Amino acid sequence: MGPDNFSFADKDYPLFHLRGLRLTVPAKDPLMASALLQTTFSTHVYSEKWDETKHAEERRFEAKGEVRAFCPIRYACSLSLPDILRHCVGGKAYLGRDSKGNKNHFFYGASDGTPYPIYFRLIKADRIKGVDGVLHIISAYQRPGMKPRSKFEAIKFARLVHRTCPPKS
Repeated sequence: MGPDNFSFADKDYPLFHLRGLRLTVPAKDPLMASALLQTTFSTHVYSEKWDETKHAEERRFEAKGEVRAFCPIRYACSLSLPDILRHCVGGKAYLGRDSKGNKNHFFYGASDGTPYPIYFRLIKADRIKGVDGVLHIISAYQRPGMKPRSKFEAIKFARLVHRTCPPKS
């Protein structure tokens, strides 16, 4: 886990909204159990790649060996992430490429009317009692001009969860 808040320009930005979120994913079949996911977030949901020609030094921080720059815009969008995720777990996940060209699953959200892809990794939770899987949010950022969701390969999120980390019961 990262810090409890980030300080920038004499202002604190609390990060508690990115802690301890557990989500219940409805079963894809009425005879199956729902799945419980522990959600974790990378620093990419409130920061961007460090660029010394673009960023002020006070925005700079290091996380897991990576130099990042705090981004007030990404931070503001991250405040709605828990609510967006609660909504998305009952819908579809999409497969597409992130800004680095990596193929990842993502939720197609919106923030202030702008496409807001939420890229994630889903893994089975073997060490967390009562939890079936870990939904790790890799990155989330506004992406103007992103293709509409109909242009991406889609899968019901419940199907993806039950395939990747089926409920223990």
